[in-house]
Amino acid sequence: MARVPFDAELSVLGSSFTRLYDDLIDHCDRDDLAIDLCGLFAGESFRPHDRLEELLILLHGAIAMRMPHLPDDPIYPLLRHLHEVQLRSRRQRNSDLSSAEIVEITRGKGGLGMVALLALLRPRMSPREHDLIMELGDLFQLLDDLHDLALDRAEHITTSATLGVFSLTELAARITALSNRFRAYYGTAHPLSAHLALTLIGAPLAARRGRRTSPVPVAAFRPPRQLFSRVDNIRP
Repeated sequence: MARVPFDAELSVLGSSFTRLYDDLIDHCDRDDLAIDLCGLFAGESFRPHDRLEELLILLHGAIAMRMPHLPDDPIYPLLRHLHEVQLRSRRQRNSDLSSAEIVEITRGKGGLGMVALLALLRPRMSPREHDLIMELGDLFQLLDDLHDLALDRAEHITTSATLGVFSLTELAARITALSNRFRAYYGTAHPLSAHLALTLIGAPLAARRGRRTSPVPVAAFRPPRQLFSRVDNIRP
């Protein structure tokens, strides 16, 4: 859609790094890992403590070798900012964060993550394009939270979905608005608008699957009714 030449190897490296990084942040028990990662994103040395951290360093080095970016490219402070947001997101477990804080963390994780992935292939992204991709990443993160609603509630993770911050109707309106902005900027909204719409449609179906595993009897579930209802329309 953005008419950027697709570097499959760099995309796979970036996505693999992101997946491993997320798992390490969420599940590693090493207290100083977060500090070491801050140093890594600042260009400092990183001494791995296990094989997963060794793999992370290898991926990071392979990405750095393939990136066409200059040393002062905005992607580098962007990655440091994304890491800070990711550390804040750990407070979502067993927390009493306000809805405003959750919305800010969600936009930071999803938006900056999506910007970082495109920035691998698009050096010196314009501010207007940055804003577009931030909104895209935010929407995908909100939809992902809806798909994970049952699991997050079971694990006591606070998200925009568990708080009922946005209704499906509101998300649908944002997807429509973003599609219009894509067409104005890129000349097309395909294929991402269709991907967003399918992800939205799948959200109530994912909630229904989560209900089937619940030990508590629940009322009948009708996706069309949820789509046009108010905020907090998805319940456990």
